[in-house]
Amino acid sequence: MSNYDSMFAADIEIFLGTFGRERRIGSRIARCVIDRDLEIQNAGRVSEPFYGLSSNQIRIYARIGDVDTPEVNQTLSVDGTFHRVASVSDEHGMLVITCEENNE
Repeated sequence: MSNYDSMFAADIEIFLGTFGRERRIGSRIARCVIDRDLEIQNAGRVSEPFYGLSSNQIRIYARIGDVDTPEVNQTLSVDGTFHRVASVSDEHGMLVITCEENNE
């Protein structure tokens, strides 16, 4: 592990330790951060946010391996509510999952 990677790993520990909570993501319980205050960008004008529109999106931040990595369009249970996975990325050891509320 390079010095750069070890700094990221330490930052993930501090972030999750400070802001994280135990949550049920899928079938596993893990310490993660759930951000419900997402700014949705206007597709026509990327620099300007949408005004007056609501989106039921959440973004989940968890350590890689603490939760199962979902596939895009998969249904994911988050603390008992169901969401459709919109995107998944690995940010230097941090799993970032963006979901939309599934009202079906």
